[in-house]
Amino acid sequence: MKKSIKKFVRSLLVIGILGLGTVTAFAASYGDSTSGASTKESFQIKYDGAAWNYSSSKYKSTSFKYTRDGRTLLSKTAYSSKVTGSVWDDLAWGDKYTTYFSWSRGARR
Repeated sequence: MKKSIKKFVRSLLVIGILGLGTVTAFAASYGDSTSGASTKESFQIKYDGAAWNYSSSKYKSTSFKYTRDGRTLLSKTAYSSKVTGSVWDDLAWGDKYTTYFSWSRGARR
């Protein structure tokens, strides 16, 4: 299949999925109300992440990161608030195209 046809088919797929409305395919939350992170897969092509760390937390910071094929796509750190961010999938198939979510806490106060 020619490259231009593949791009056209992917574009139609994205438009069709977006036309269906927001559908959460996967969601997970980690930590507790004072320090944690969450991820939500929307449309199976967009990932919405969040990290929070409030003054009552035992930790100095909380962060989250999205990676694909060993590359960092997005990394955010919360020190005394909540931070959010999103990444888009590239619609390619295979293990090296899988988007991974990770989170961590900083040092204890």
